[in-house]
Amino acid sequence: MKFEEAAKYLEKGDYVQRASWSSTGEYIVALPGIPHYWKITTQPQQNAGIWVFTREDYLADDFEVFPKVNSVPCEDAA
Repeated sequence: MKFEEAAKYLEKGDYVQRASWSSTGEYIVALPGIPHYWKITTQPQQNAGIWVFTREDYLADDFEVFPKVNSVPCEDAA
């Protein structure tokens, strides 16, 4: 899916990733009260930071919902 559709999932509290990020466990989240999306990386070690949206991301159509069962809890990552 395109990012415009993926953003709707983020605003509902879901996590989203690009298919190309699946090997690193990267996904983005919307944290309450914070105006930026956060990108969480689980491989090779946990890391979090503000997601910088690129032109490639804007044109991509490989966004997908990331299963929360594979995620790091947001409150611990931020």
